[in-house]
Amino acid sequence: MSQPSPLHASRQRAQALAGSGDLAQARAVLEHAVELGRLNLGEDDPDVLLTAQQLATVHQQAGDAPGARRVLEEAYAAGQWRLGDTDPVMLGISFDLGVVAEEMENRHEARRAFGRVAAHGPAVLGTDHWAVTRARAYLGDEPPTVRIELPSTPPAPAPLPVAQPTPPPAPAPLPVAQPTAPPAPAPHIPAQRVTYVEQPPPDVISVPPIATAVPATGGSPAGGRSPALFAAIAAGLGVVIAVAALVVVLARSGDDGGKSDVPTLSGPAPTDVRVRDYGASVQLFWSDPANGRTSFLITGGRPGEQLKPMGQVGPTTTSFNLNGLNPDLDYCFAVVAVYSTSQFATSPQSCTSRTRSDPSPGKSRK
Repeated sequence: MSQPSPLHASRQRAQALAGSGDLAQARAVLEHAVELGRLNLGEDDPDVLLTAQQLATVHQQAGDAPGARRVLEEAYAAGQWRLGDTDPVMLGISFDLGVVAEEMENRHEARRAFGRVAAHGPAVLGTDHWAVTRARAYLGDEPPTVRIELPSTPPAPAPLPVAQPTPPPAPAPLPVAQPTAPPAPAPHIPAQRVTYVEQPPPDVISVPPIATAVPATGGSPAGGRSPALFAAIAAGLGVVIAVAALVVVLARSGDDGGKSDVPTLSGPAPTDVRVRDYGASVQLFWSDPANGRTSFLITGGRPGEQLKPMGQVGPTTTSFNLNGLNPDLDYCFAVVAVYSTSQFATSPQSCTSRTRSDPSPGKSRK
């Protein structure tokens, strides 16, 4: 027997509070549930994402569209790591993001969110699912349909003509009697009745016109881009991404005399970064450029997205295990050598290639 969701009770209670009009208390219950869920289950757990989606709905019911958008964007960013755009929970979050963006008159964001639903929804939810239909209608990309127009009141069938009997021909006039000899009377020929049987005309079946909506020529925002292109773009921005990651992770160590340190590139970067792919987990290896005198920060993310900190190891450690991955999605990683709070060097990115080939478990990739 399946166990009930640990956050299901909180969602039910919040739904009852929202139904009674107490939106403030419903929001407090859901915020507390999301916070506990992130601590105990992880920010990308589907149950946590569903609770966050309900929290966004309460924000929207209270007229707080910016608050709803913030919660949905955080949930979408968290779910991208393990679930991806094809998960039903993520499709629901994308649809709600499109609705909120449409309400806020942000058409670019609405088209992007609805585009994900229109691209992946038919295979996951079904072509006739209401969310897919609504997304396609917004994008102007309805599927081909057949429209049959019938008259409001069918005309009464025309009555068949009744065959009328043919009147008998008029009798021929008798010849004028000659004085010499009376003519013999003409033989009497009885009149014949000729009846015509009217046959009904054959039924003619006319094919109704087929109205086909012309689909939009442009696909989804990322539909035509390969993971290789994303990886190339991300690799070019590796330095900027690593700077952002360090600013987030490394705590400010103090004033240092009132001066704020600015992170700069300094020292040799890790080399020979390899990814051993096991599907739901990966193992990273790299070469230490400082001979055991520096620690390392491991960053990772989906191709084309900003990398975020995954963990940190001390000096002399040149490997790292990462679990909880989606075996159907690709990931990119970079290793940062941290020489101080303001000096570091980042390696090039190393990515998996699951969507381009079917790698054998445990195969190393650079």
